[in-house]
Amino acid sequence: MTAQQQSNKQTLIQTEEQKQMLKPLAQAEIRLLRMSQQEFEQDVRNQLDTNPALEEIDDEHDDNDSDTNLDNTDTEVDEKKEYSKEDYDNDRVNDYAPDDIPTYYDPENRREKTATDAVSFYELLQEQAAGTDLTDKEAHIMNYLIGSLDDDGFLRPSLRKLCDEMEINEDIEVSVSEMTRVLRILQTFEPSGIAAANLQESLAIQLKNLDTNSPLKAKAIDIITRGFDDYKNKHYDKLCQKFKIAREDLDKIYAMVRHLNPRPAGSTDTTTDINAIHITPDFIIRETDNGFDISLSRSHLPKIKISSSYCDYALSGKQSNEQLAVRKQVNEAKLYLTAMQIRQHTLLETMRAIVRMQSEYFHTGERSSLVPMTQSDIAAILKRDPSTISGVVSNKYADTPFGIVHLGSLFTQTFLNKQGDEISRERVMKHMRELIDNEDKNNPISDEELAEKLNVARRTIAKYRKLMKIPVARLRR
Repeated sequence: MTAQQQSNKQTLIQTEEQKQMLKPLAQAEIRLLRMSQQEFEQDVRNQLDTNPALEEIDDEHDDNDSDTNLDNTDTEVDEKKEYSKEDYDNDRVNDYAPDDIPTYYDPENRREKTATDAVSFYELLQEQAAGTDLTDKEAHIMNYLIGSLDDDGFLRPSLRKLCDEMEINEDIEVSVSEMTRVLRILQTFEPSGIAAANLQESLAIQLKNLDTNSPLKAKAIDIITRGFDDYKNKHYDKLCQKFKIAREDLDKIYAMVRHLNPRPAGSTDTTTDINAIHITPDFIIRETDNGFDISLSRSHLPKIKISSSYCDYALSGKQSNEQLAVRKQVNEAKLYLTAMQIRQHTLLETMRAIVRMQSEYFHTGERSSLVPMTQSDIAAILKRDPSTISGVVSNKYADTPFGIVHLGSLFTQTFLNKQGDEISRERVMKHMRELIDNEDKNNPISDEELAEKLNVARRTIAKYRKLMKIPVARLRR
């Protein structure tokens, strides 16, 4: 083997080793990035409980441990490096969270925020749909499925019928398999159990999404799936015999199911009062004289660092199994803190890019001010993978001067008008609503006239009119 070949081989080996070292950190980063604020807080507390190398910094901790600005933090890490005690005591890692939380934010009083207005149940689903990566055709299917839900949130028509309707009403040919794929995405939205064909399927979906470690969860799903008639009619003996379950455990399953929502949409008037939905915001956004102040919500997030005593023992030089185990815990703690640091930095970086792109919206609070924006647009600005942006906006909310906003709702679906100009769905829907609200009720404006005034296709008007639950012109007299 020549010297050049040997050098190339060593380079390949080193590259592969670097990739292997980055895997644990990348995995931890992705896992934390997709968590909501509440999930993140719980995960930090779980880490405190399971890794003794981590400890919480109390309120009386020296201020010198908290003067780090996250935005200037270098987040690169060598996961196989042997860290020194100086590394472990370095505030850049131990104090991972920003301390520039604005004075107007009181976590004790505003840990859980609520929006102030009642929001259309269908709009809530559309906001979640806007935060998913769908093709143009899948987005059309998603909108049609949402518009086809009944007042209880069930999807009563068969998928075959919906496919036929889309071909007639939307001039789009859709297969049952394509619609099924989009339906499965819709069924992951909140509230849990949405878009099921019936109560039985809705309860099964809700049970699968139920956050519980109960060993009876799987049995409950089995009973609802295969024995729903006996369950409804309270044939306890038949259920116990068929599913080989004790009556005491069956009673617990009934109690579990009673806590599920039999009507996912929540009310018969298609409106969900979001005041009943408690949300912990991930971001706080306020407009100032110098622009927008964007910060992360600390809420009840504990401040943690690596235990000095564990660090001392890990670096004591002893080679016992206990010392090696402690060193492993310290390195895992270091990795976790670094992943937290990357998470917080990525969240802020992404939110700042979104606010820059949607500055008019954050200034006015009017959805019609939203400019066309996709997750790929933000990914290109930040030179990140779109999947990273998807992780940031997933289940995340911002506390703004005009209420709580779901990040997914800021990504607008767009299309080209007759002149080839890109316009947002929100702007078209707003203008449609204005025209219909001001129409002559004795001579309501037709879809053709709306299409002409708004410079879009008639089928676009028909689709958005259905989404907004506005009847055709002849029924608006």
